[in-house]
Amino acid sequence: MTRDTPHGTILVVDDNLDIRAFAKRFLETAGWAVVTAADGAEGLRIYEEYQSNIVLLLTDVMMPNINGLELANRVLGMDSQLPVLFMSGSGYPGLECIAKPFRSVELLDRISRALDADAHPVRTAPAA
Repeated sequence: MTRDTPHGTILVVDDNLDIRAFAKRFLETAGWAVVTAADGAEGLRIYEEYQSNIVLLLTDVMMPNINGLELANRVLGMDSQLPVLFMSGSGYPGLECIAKPFRSVELLDRISRALDADAHPVRTAPAA
């Protein structure tokens, strides 16, 4: 389902179809392979399937079933070095997020910063 790209694969998880479609379309145009999920439970299943290809988790904070914080904690339990970028339409106190709606240039900048860190420390997401 994913194609190999020089950049790798980004997992985009958001319950808003428009956000998922925009992010997928833009990121693919920028050279990324993208897999998407409509909620955290689906995102977890997809991560487990494509784990070796995924280089970044881009997830909404508030979603049905498993929210983005719990999803991040579960994924980081499998790969503590995976960069995670949160999105939020309403902000989330104490959590660095990209605010929705976002511009494509802002999304690319935030992804680049998340991936450019020399070392990703072992971490967990804040408690859900």
